[in-house]
Amino acid sequence: MTFRGFDAAKLRRLAKDLDGLGQNSGRLHTQLAAVLTTAQQNLPAGQSASRSPALQDLVGDLVPMPFFGRRSLPGSLGGELGEMQSSMTRRITQLEGLQELARKGYPVSDSLLFLDEAAPDAKKIDDALRRLEGLRGTDFGVNGNRDDLEKIARELDGLTAAEADALIAKASPEDLAFFNQLATCTDDSGWSPFDNNGLPESRLRQTLGGMLAKISPENIGTFQTAFPGIQPTFTNTGAYESGGNNQNGQTNNGIHWAPPSDPLFNNGVSADDVNQRQFGDCWYVASLAGLAQKDPQFIQDGIKQNPNGTVSVRVWDKNGSYQWITMTADLPTDQNGSPISTYGNGETWPAYYEKAFAIAYADDGDGERGYGGIEGDDPKKSAPYLTGQEGQDLRTGGFLGIGEHDDKNLSSLKNAFDAGKVLTVSTPPDESLAKNHPKSWDPSYCTNHAYYVRGFTDDGKIILGNPWGTAGYKPIVVSQEEFNKYFQSPEAFDVP
Repeated sequence: MTFRGFDAAKLRRLAKDLDGLGQNSGRLHTQLAAVLTTAQQNLPAGQSASRSPALQDLVGDLVPMPFFGRRSLPGSLGGELGEMQSSMTRRITQLEGLQELARKGYPVSDSLLFLDEAAPDAKKIDDALRRLEGLRGTDFGVNGNRDDLEKIARELDGLTAAEADALIAKASPEDLAFFNQLATCTDDSGWSPFDNNGLPESRLRQTLGGMLAKISPENIGTFQTAFPGIQPTFTNTGAYESGGNNQNGQTNNGIHWAPPSDPLFNNGVSADDVNQRQFGDCWYVASLAGLAQKDPQFIQDGIKQNPNGTVSVRVWDKNGSYQWITMTADLPTDQNGSPISTYGNGETWPAYYEKAFAIAYADDGDGERGYGGIEGDDPKKSAPYLTGQEGQDLRTGGFLGIGEHDDKNLSSLKNAFDAGKVLTVSTPPDESLAKNHPKSWDPSYCTNHAYYVRGFTDDGKIILGNPWGTAGYKPIVVSQEEFNKYFQSPEAFDVP
């Protein structure tokens, strides 16, 4: 039987043929090597048995090496075809499971065909549906509902992509919304101050993020409606309330969510990709730019695009444990299609790092959530979320270590920078400095703002980067005397 145009039986025969070819490749390798070796021995000196460099490598290669494999054709096909056959067999088994699921009337998305996962099990879908339906009217007793919700969360964690997608498609919107209502309410019942209700935010996010990364694009809208907490709000930001960023002068009209047209990466990762726009989170963006400068690969390894278009970013929590936060691909955008959040130069990775942080930082419980919750704070507070390691003030007796050091001493800051640390500094909230600073710094200098250290000049001056980006905001070169007057609060964190 064919399914979406694929015949599983024929594909299994193809996989079997590939496996047979792989098993015979070692014998063919030895036979071909023997022929070429004999030919080479009978040719005059200076002549080759083959004009192909790949075949010439077989001369003298007569001893099979089953434990180490072959580095050249045709012997190398043994491992390659074997791995291909194994992958095909797993995916064909999943396809056959989807066929069975469709026969039973479950919805199956084309995007889920041939995934490298276990075949879907209709019983697991039905069990999860019954558990969700059973939440209504359940008496959770004096201990609260956390145990029951945790059981459901573990069940949802164990679903394959096809199973999770079928569940979201078949579950009633009311059942999904009720599960979300129970899971997000962690207040006590009023009967007992010792009951446990809801799920911890990070635990719920783990389950919802895992499902969001798996389900088909067709069901993402349904999922987002049922679980609105997966999207951080921007209505509590200055950009939304005031129509822009009063520091860099950027304005907007009609902020809404929209998918970007740019890829995650355009040309690798660079600090110059980081352009803070209209949200007031320079303290985080400066740290992100500094980390991108010190270890671009660490940034690149910490973000991935899932097959369904969602994006996952690696974020640590305040306890030092990392998790992958999965989010929808849309970003805050104005009515002209211009990005509102931190963005890159033709790439979107900075925007998703910021969006993930806006989701994760809510765990600090300061009352604000979403993008508004990350506006206006201390750069060292961003370090644990970016790297899992604490940020630190560079003060006397702190990192700078032995002896007495002035925390504004540029030579001491250079030592920290040369030791591999990411350094940030801030400017005082002093409006007189905004009017009374070296004009060569315009328009990069701003009060009540965070900067990251880009490096040092040969004569000991510090080079500071503005997280607004390098387009129109050139780095500031600052002497020791100028640093003492116009900057404060040097902070640092280690790159893992």
